[in-house]
Amino acid sequence: MSTTPMHHQLMHATLAVLLALASSVTQASPIVTTRDGTVQGNTENGVNQFLGLPFAAPPVGELRWRPPQPPIAWQGVRGATTLGHACPQLPGAYSQRTTDEDCLTLNVYAPEAPQSTPRPVLIWVHPGSLTMGSGGDYDGKALARQANVVVVTINYRLGALGFLSTPEMRQEGSTPNQGLQDQQQALRWVKDNIAAFGGDARNVTLAGNSSGSASICGHLASPASGGLFHRAILQSGPCVLLRTRTLDQAYHQGNAFAEKLNCPSGATQMSCLRSRSTQELITAAGDGLDILQTANPWSAVIDGATIPRNLTDMIRDGAFHKVPVLLGTTADEGRFFVSYTFHQKLGRAMTPIDHKSASDVLTGSAFAGSTARLLYPASGYPNIDLAMSALMTDSGFACPALSDARRLSRHTPVYTYEFADTQAPAPTDPFFKLGAYHTAELQYLFGQPVFATQINGAPSAEQKRLADQMVAYWSAFAKHGDPNQSGLPKWVKFNELTSPIMNLAPGKVGMQPWGEFSKTHRCVTWLLLFSLSGQN
Repeated sequence: MSTTPMHHQLMHATLAVLLALASSVTQASPIVTTRDGTVQGNTENGVNQFLGLPFAAPPVGELRWRPPQPPIAWQGVRGATTLGHACPQLPGAYSQRTTDEDCLTLNVYAPEAPQSTPRPVLIWVHPGSLTMGSGGDYDGKALARQANVVVVTINYRLGALGFLSTPEMRQEGSTPNQGLQDQQQALRWVKDNIAAFGGDARNVTLAGNSSGSASICGHLASPASGGLFHRAILQSGPCVLLRTRTLDQAYHQGNAFAEKLNCPSGATQMSCLRSRSTQELITAAGDGLDILQTANPWSAVIDGATIPRNLTDMIRDGAFHKVPVLLGTTADEGRFFVSYTFHQKLGRAMTPIDHKSASDVLTGSAFAGSTARLLYPASGYPNIDLAMSALMTDSGFACPALSDARRLSRHTPVYTYEFADTQAPAPTDPFFKLGAYHTAELQYLFGQPVFATQINGAPSAEQKRLADQMVAYWSAFAKHGDPNQSGLPKWVKFNELTSPIMNLAPGKVGMQPWGEFSKTHRCVTWLLLFSLSGQN
């Protein structure tokens, strides 16, 4: 069959289209080989993303409540374009409905553009009171692209599945703190594999918010975490928030939990617990975010291994991995928790009875609670909800973080901040304005709303500039262990004498006047109370 010039032109055009399509498919389907097998991700907005990568074997069956085991290798090419399961947790305003224990996965976001040198790596440990949330809640594409780093977000076992401890578990040869051990396993996976994604395993920053940040305090002190990270970013999660328990306390709580499931102490306790469904376990474990009404029992344990001894003592003594630290809080941390516990769950404002019980729970005793109510009387604020919020902000976050900065700075470089955008995008609350609430700064770093139900309006020009400045500071710290770089207001390294703290607010980025942070949050009083209670 003969062909005409027109046919030739059509054939060439068709071939060009096919080649272009093939090229676009190739560009959109990056393939990387890890130690466990080959994975194929996709490319969006200039970032290669690989989702749902297993970093440990599924902790199911006999592996429930065992230390994480190496992932199971596979043959062929594994698709990596879908997020893995979040670890089991109760559904709620800030959590997902999931009961699948095959959840030990991570996500890698790497800039697509080639670079002659490996990029710094930022590993994100998600918040959620160690009982909710997932790495998949945080899309790392925007941060990876703007900061020019490889972002890794990780899952870890939560609640009773990650932090249960009983004498029978110890008899099996398992140690407590499986949730923290999962995080360590993810760090080891990054060390072994991140070079294939263009990341530098010798320049890893471990970053987190709230309980994710407090977990990093545990890694600063944990011998098994040594050499797995080289910088630490602690956002709104002072070390005391890890609430390390003694083994006796953990055993008492663990046996009480097992009793609720009709699994009494004895040789068959663990097999009994393993026979219970995931739904039964997470229902019995309860809601760990409701900390103004009930103390969360799921926290780290001083087990002599993962956490060798009291965390505060270890940091004070310099018995931790001395990596540069960037840490800070938000100006109105407590409003998030008052909103969650009372406004969202109960649909009402606080009462004087709520104020009394919440301050007692928060401070740990009726005596401490009565002292706190004298310092933060309802009559001193527009309403009782704001009085409780200020109490929680100062005692639970701002002043403990200042105390952490003082202890850490005696041994390693520390940079401190306060996020203070009181107009930050927020879920609607009918009882008060959320202000610079707990987790508010995350949307400035990740470029997305904090919560799935949150609808943000367009940020102001000053808010956008603040977001750009924050990403630049975080990027510089991840690369060099120092947030300073050309074009940004100078960030003074922390010292105990003048306690310099960076103010992160739209149009007002710069170092706070000496003593302002301490005065605003009454830290002289709180640090004295901490000292009397043995926290300082």
